[in-house]
This record gives sequence, C-alpha cells and structure tokens, in this order.
Amino acid sequence: MKLLPPRFSKKSFLTGTGILEFTLCLSPSAGLAETLPVETLDPVVVTATAFPTSQAQTPLRTKVFTRARFDLQQPNRVGTLLQQTPGIFVDEMGGRSGLSSLYIRGGDPNFTMVLLDGVPLNDPTNQRGGSVDLSSLTPERIERIEIVKGPASVFYGSDAMAGVVNIITQEGTAADRLVARAEGGQWGYTRGVLQTSGSADRFRYAGSAAFTRNDGHVTGDRFSSGTIGGHVNWSLQDSLKFELTGQYTKTDTRSFPEGSGGTRLAILRTPEERRTDEIVSGVNLTFPLASNWEHQLTGNVFHREQDVDNPGVLSTPGIFQIPPTVFRTDFTRIRLHWTLRASLKEFLKVAGGIQLVHENGTRTGTQDLTVLGFPSKVATDFEQSRTTPAGILETIIAPNEQVQLNAGIRVDGPEDFPLRVTPRLAISVQPFPRTTIRGQYGEGFKLPSLNALGDPLIGNPHLSPETSAAWEVGILRSSPVWDSEFRLTYFRNSFVNQIDLDPVLAEQKTFLLVNLNKVRTWGIELNVAATPSPNVSFQGWLTYLDAHIAGTSAPLRNRPKASGGFAVQLRATPALTLRSQLQAVGNRFDLQIPTTQSRLPGYYRLDLATTYTPNPAWKIFCAVDNLTNVTYEDFLGFGAPGTWVRFGVESRWE
Repeated sequence: MKLLPPRFSKKSFLTGTGILEFTLCLSPSAGLAETLPVETLDPVVVTATAFPTSQAQTPLRTKVFTRARFDLQQPNRVGTLLQQTPGIFVDEMGGRSGLSSLYIRGGDPNFTMVLLDGVPLNDPTNQRGGSVDLSSLTPERIERIEIVKGPASVFYGSDAMAGVVNIITQEGTAADRLVARAEGGQWGYTRGVLQTSGSADRFRYAGSAAFTRNDGHVTGDRFSSGTIGGHVNWSLQDSLKFELTGQYTKTDTRSFPEGSGGTRLAILRTPEERRTDEIVSGVNLTFPLASNWEHQLTGNVFHREQDVDNPGVLSTPGIFQIPPTVFRTDFTRIRLHWTLRASLKEFLKVAGGIQLVHENGTRTGTQDLTVLGFPSKVATDFEQSRTTPAGILETIIAPNEQVQLNAGIRVDGPEDFPLRVTPRLAISVQPFPRTTIRGQYGEGFKLPSLNALGDPLIGNPHLSPETSAAWEVGILRSSPVWDSEFRLTYFRNSFVNQIDLDPVLAEQKTFLLVNLNKVRTWGIELNVAATPSPNVSFQGWLTYLDAHIAGTSAPLRNRPKASGGFAVQLRATPALTLRSQLQAVGNRFDLQIPTTQSRLPGYYRLDLATTYTPNPAWKIFCAVDNLTNVTYEDFLGFGAPGTWVRFGVESRWE
C-alpha cells in the first residue's frame, strides 16, 4: 500500500436594491497538486434531461459543483455550497441543528426536489409540505452537485415545481484507496470520516462511514449525525452497465421550534427534539438494444422515520399559539422508471419513458389541546397512500453546433386527482462565436402533501395540486481574455393554488388548509468568472428577486431582494492554500409568533479556510466561519453562531 497525495456581519450595509458580488479563486501553482478547475470547465449534466448532455450544449439553466472545486472550501454542510449559486437562497434556523431550507427563484422550499444519486429525499408526511431539511445532509460522499433551475416536472413529476438539486456521490476508483479524516472545533464539534474505494476487473466500489456531532452551537441546540453509504458499478464493455447505490443516515437534533422566536424571542425555553432515520437505495441498469438505441431501467426506494417532540409555542406568557405535540412519521416511496433513448439522426435524439411512483405515509401521535381549554389530548394520526403512473416523451434537435432545441411533455395520472399534462420547451442559439443565447418555458405541479391531505386537525382531502409556469431568457458570453465568462438571466415564475391556512376560518378559531394564493416572482441572475493566469481565477454572482402574492403588495417570508457572496482562494506556496468567502444577504420579511417585528436586516459574513499539504499523503486544514463575528439572524430571534473555528487532518493510502 503506497501513499497518494490528497485530492484536491458587522452592521449591515445592505438594502433590498441590489448587491454585486465577486468570488475570487486563486488556483494553485505547479507543485503537490494540479491547477484547480474553474467554472469554464464543461461537465456532463445527467439531471436536466433523459440524455446526459454537456453543460455548454444544454439549453436548460444548470449549475454544477464538482468536488475538485469545493474541496478547498472545507465545507461541513451542503447548504454552504448551494448558497454560492445565483437564484438560490439557503437559510438556517439558528445553529447547525436548526431547520435549513432551500429557495429557488422565490419558490417555497417544498417546490424543489432534492435527490441523492437520483433518489428523491422529499418527505410529504412532514409539516413543511415535503421540503428537505438540508441540515441533515453532509458533504463527505459528494462527487458533484447538479442544480436545474425552473420547473422540471416534465422529467421528475411532482415536487419539481421550482427546480431540482441532485447530489451525486463518489464512485469507485481504478486503484484501491483508503481515506481517513478527523475534525474538531468549538461547541463540541467533532467529525470523523472513513472512506474506501477500488476496483476488480470491471467491478468498482466505494464505501463511506461518517459521524458528526455539534452541541451548543447556539443556546439549547444539539446535532449528531451518522452516515454509512456505498456505491457499486459494474460494466460489460459498452453493452451493459449496472449501478447500485445506498445510504443510511441517523440524525438526532434539538433546537427551538419553528415560529417560536428562537434564542432571542422565545417565551417557552424548552427546545424541540427530532430523531430521524433515513434509508436511500437505488439501482440502475443500462444496456443497448441496437447500435443507436439504449434501454435504461431504474428503481429506487426512500424510507424515512422521524420522531418529533415539540413543546409548543407561546404567543404570550401562559398562552399557547401552537400546542405541544408528540408524533412519529413513517414514509416510504418506491420509484420505477423505464427509459428508451434513440439517436435517430445525427441531429435528432428521442427518448420515451414510463414511470411509476408509489408513496405511503403514516403518522401517529397526540397534540395537547388542554393548553387551549379543550378537555383532552387529540390524536393526530393519519395514513395516506397514492400511486402515480406517468408517461414521458422528450426530443433534442440540433441541426448544427450553433442551435439546439429541447422539447418534452409528460402525462401523469395521480391517484384521486385529474390527469396532469406538463410541457417544457428550451432553445439555445449561438449567433456569434463565444456567445450563446438561451430561452426556456416550462410548467410544473406538486401534489398536496400527505400531511396536508390527512392531518385530522388542519388537513383537507379536497385540496388540488399546486402548479407553476415559468419562462426565462439568458445570455452566456465567453472571452479568451483571462479565459473569462459572463452569464445573465432574466426569469419570471407563477405559482398557483398555493396551499395555506384559510385566514377567514382562522379568525373563527377553525384551522383548515385550502388552495389559497397565487404567487409571482421575477428576477435577474448574474454570474461572472475569469482566469487571468494559471494561478488566479475569480467568479462573481448577483441575484435580484421580486416575490409577492398576486394582487397584493404583501412580501413573502425569507426572500431577500438581493443576495450573493465574495470569496478568495490563493495557493501561497505549493503546499499552502488559502480560501476566503464573503456571503451577503439583503433585508427580508419574516414572522415569529411572540413578536410584531417583521423585518430582518441584511448582513454579510466572511469565512476563511486554509489547507496545508506537508507531503503527498497528508492534508491539514483549518476553517473559520464568520471570521469577523458578525451578529445576524436568518430567522427572527434565531441568532446565528459567532466566529467558529474548525480544524482537521486527512490522510490517504493506496
């Protein structure tokens, strides 16, 4: 076994009028590592369509993060990576244990489908409409992250109304490899990772085990997570490819409940406790039918169990607005997908497919209504299941290298709901060398969550699906000067039949979910990148967003008008790399039960990471989050941590 080298807010000054952000990345010089990749690289995207397509060629708006790019950032959670994308906002409810949500172009968090190796992680039995809590996702197994902005229901069906985030894990390596990593830091932070990978003839494997603990990140919180995962690939020349992936995650968290006002405003100081077990598994089989035809069979299973002990939320001392509740949810989703891909002509590709999704969810528990004057506790039990078959047709037409057209249509037949037809049309044109213009129109839908349909207190079995329609136009311009790139996108979204509590009935102390609002969002996304020398590259991004309920001027919660970041990466010596990033967020609207305050000020946050490679087998690193100890809140009252120092070491053997 031989050794291998490691791979590689002070007072707010922001307003809602706009922010311009630049990310500077200084690439390494020749030495222990190769030159760092930059944004101008053209990875293959597998998430956007039925055809794996290079990012430069697809007319769809995509973003790809690769491990080679984010490794030197020393991230310890997924949200910090996603936040670097224009059009995306990620918030965190206080410390590491607080809920973390993802907003794409102003859409609600449950309008985005989040996948792990193509397996959806959205759980429709939760009380957030099926949104994914990003705080439970750790980055140690990630090889790349692919982001598709805009409705993607034509390929993924329900839940992909605003976009898709696909987290793709590491595959096996040609040589046997073992990687060990240990981290520590303030607030009881400990993290250990052990990974192995290798191959035998046509068989490749990768396995990983990790544990993370972080207590007292903010007052009263606790976070612990353990993950075991693996990836297996087997191929028979070009005729057959088999892939198996799986992951088990156990998470235990404690934090102030949503709506309570957090560490600063909560009247009841008892935290909420959540215990979660997740199993993700998927199998993929690809084989040719003829020289230009290919079959793909995919099956995956997602199973999630969660125990929640919520102490309730007080509006004033002794008066509960949200009563205490204890419950357990159990959810299973099975997805089967068959796809037939054909290259009919050099300029014409066609894909058709059939998908079958079965979901089953239960909840058992009680809500203590005695605090509201009722005689006893009330059961919150429900059991819901549904099956959704779908047919998909997609085509790519590329008459030449300058023009590409992507069109798709999907028909879903969800159980107990009307037939849904979902179209998408996207085009890219290159009128001049190094200049590409892209446009897209798409529609999406989301079935009511199982919680919204079945909750015995607020559920409504007569809810209709939520729908979306969106269009965008953008320009991509590259230049040989500094190997630079400029992207500008304008988008508009409409979300219809959004599900919320009926405000009229609420005034009468009756709570019922109904299809209520229509929301419109529009905005501008800007991204710039350049590499002035082999050792220096920089990137910048800007997001401006306007989001409101149609027919009103009412703002939407946690949607900053402007947000972005600033980072610097420098290899000071062949062995030493420094990286700094500035995150900037504009002011925004929020609601918490114990207060009438409704605005959160903007803030900036500076993070620093340094990596030292004393020899080819070892890597020593240190990361400082919130370097300037800025005081800020993503949610009213939920104070974010101050300066947080983390450090660690990684070793690799082969």
